[in-house]
Formats: sequence, structure tokens, C-alpha cells
Amino acid sequence: MKKTLLIIGGIGVLAFGLYKYYKYQTKKLLDFQWTFSGIKINKFSLNELNMVLTIRLISKADIEAKIEKLFLDLYLMGVRVGYLEEDKPFILPARGSSDIPLNISINPQVIFKNIIDVTLGVGKEKDVRFAFDGFAKIKSGIISTTLPIKYDTSIKKYLATITPK
Repeated sequence: MKKTLLIIGGIGVLAFGLYKYYKYQTKKLLDFQWTFSGIKINKFSLNELNMVLTIRLISKADIEAKIEKLFLDLYLMGVRVGYLEEDKPFILPARGSSDIPLNISINPQVIFKNIIDVTLGVGKEKDVRFAFDGFAKIKSGIISTTLPIKYDTSIKKYLATITPK
């Protein structure tokens, strides 16, 4: 009876340790850096600006992750101007980086309709704010989760993070 309890207790401790490890690594997956590495315009018209934006994701986690789907709404000065959707899975290696081509669709009409608000906001803040709001479906080993993504910054803040000091 004591052996059975010890075995069950040992398995429980091992399972809890693995759970904590993966939870910690999942948290570290959110702690990544990114930079722009390229842009290619596929289509430009009055109703649609379609481009491929290549970003480099740099992971600090010790586990590899597979991003199965990525969807983000794009905001410029608080106005939704388009979206980014990537259904093609890509790998974010452990303690490594990966260049990811992302297809972006922007409606220039939305920007033109709100050009006064955007211009006043840029003039007032002397900066351009942009934001992403959406989610990523991530799988790492046996763990699969949907992580919300909210990112809000400005051109000045972004450039300050990539400029050597």
C-alpha cells in the first residue's frame, strides 16, 4: 500500500513539475522580440492595399512553438484600417528566430475618410500610434492554446527599441 501511494505521489509531483515547466515556457513564448525585415506590395488600388510584410520573431523560450493561425486587426491612430491573417503554420524555434511573411490587407478608403482625425492626432502627439489586436493559435508539444495579442506603440517608441544607445 505504501509503495502504491509513493508511486502515485511521485507521478503526481512529476506531472505537476511538467505542468509548471510548460506554463513557464508558455509565458516566455509571449516574451518575444520582433523587427521588420521586408515589405512587398502585391496590389494597390483605391479600395485595397495588399502587401506581404516580413517580420523576424525572436524567441526567448526554451521550447519550440508552432503558430497555427494568426489574426490581428490593425489600427492607425486608434482607427481600424485593416487586418492581418495568416493561416499557414510557421515554427518559432527555441531560443532562435524565424522570418515570417504576413499577408496584410488595408483599406485606404478608411484612412482617407479619417484623414482629418489622423492628421490632428499626429499633429497633437507629434508621433504616429499604431496597434494590433487579435489572437494567435499556438501549439507546443502537447500543449495547444489561443493567446490574445494586444500591442500598442508609436513610431518613436518602436524606433527607440531598435536604435542602439
